[in-house]
Amino acid sequence: MSDKVSTVSKKMAYTLIMLGILALAFSAIMVKEANFEPSTNAFLRCAIAFIVLIPFAYNERKKLGKLNNKGLVLAIGAGIFLGIDMTAWNYAIFYVGAGISSILLNLQIIVLPLLALTFDKFKPKKSFWVLVPIMIFGIILTGGIFDGDPAEGPATIYGHPIAVVGTLLGVLSGICYGIYLYTSRKSGTLNPGRYVQPLMWVFLAQLIPQAFTMFFISDAGFDIVHGVLVDGKLPMNPETTFGDPITTVNWIWMFVLAVVGHAMAWVFVQIGSVNLDPTIVAGLLLLSPITTVLVAPYTSGETTSTLQIVGIVIVLAAVAYQNDLHKALLDRLRGVKKE
Repeated sequence: MSDKVSTVSKKMAYTLIMLGILALAFSAIMVKEANFEPSTNAFLRCAIAFIVLIPFAYNERKKLGKLNNKGLVLAIGAGIFLGIDMTAWNYAIFYVGAGISSILLNLQIIVLPLLALTFDKFKPKKSFWVLVPIMIFGIILTGGIFDGDPAEGPATIYGHPIAVVGTLLGVLSGICYGIYLYTSRKSGTLNPGRYVQPLMWVFLAQLIPQAFTMFFISDAGFDIVHGVLVDGKLPMNPETTFGDPITTVNWIWMFVLAVVGHAMAWVFVQIGSVNLDPTIVAGLLLLSPITTVLVAPYTSGETTSTLQIVGIVIVLAAVAYQNDLHKALLDRLRGVKKE
């Protein structure tokens, strides 16, 4: 195995991570535009992204060598959790909206420290235990659970309030996203400089929970004929009502989502994360859900209540505080330079 390690300049790392974050910010919106059944959407997205990465992974393997066995196992494990995350997240996008579901993913800031505490003897800051209940309260507000029935669309799904179902799915996606990040970082430390190979195996492993959901949980199964939304809106009986027929335009959105919003986005964010300061990365990653929330009303016609806005602010503020972004901002205002 080669000892070479692929490094990039800071300028290139900033460029790549910003492009990746921009792509991720629009991925939830692209899910709605593609309009495929949620688990089918996740399966197609990951399958196409896996195929796209094959030549790049092959080239990386020739230059730097293949992943070691432990790194491979961790990548596959990470992919299974990311597959659950993405499937649950896709359903949440249709039930509570692209913007809200993107905010709920930030639950990972609770999950990551708890995993590190359990397995790595990591001791979280005292402020973490204060932020946990605040974060949970913000997530409940963000999901719209206290807002009553929505102004349009169904109030319930499968006999339960749609805001509650969507929020729980968003929370599940955030938990699995946190487990993915923890496992993925473990895999990355074992194979420095290898960005594409781990993600290729992650994408392949994602197909396992997505296929399981399609064939054993979803009413629609593998559906490339019918969409979810009707004229851009969730029908009043989404459990039994087919959405608009899948068209060429929907397939175009699917390929853009898979190539740009998945393959490119994750590789670019991975490269930037490894080569930049973690606090800077944490701050930049916050731009993704903020962008989604700001753009979704114009692209998907989504509306956000006052309580949801309060919840969004609470969640984002908790994420920023947990990652010491307030200290970085104060240092910048005081003109303090990090050595």
